Amino acid sequence: MTLAQIGPLTTLLEAAATAVGAGVVLASVAVGVWGLALDKPRSAVEDLAVKGGYFGGGLGAAMALVDAILRYGVG
Repeated sequence: MTLAQIGPLTTLLEAAATAVGAGVVLASVAVGVWGLALDKPRSAVEDLAVKGGYFGGGLGAAMALVDAILRYGVG
């Protein structure tokens, strides 16, 4: 029986998923804490946290793309 091997595509997908997940979590928590510190209503804090999560996920994906280009595309 042959085991699957981890190649460049698997590595890139894993790095992208990790970056997006970290961006979502960190941004939504940071924006949520910021909203609570400013005594905003709970519904407003939840809306801000969701928007911050989307922004953080997109930023994480962009940074993963930049990392992949610098690691595999340049040089």
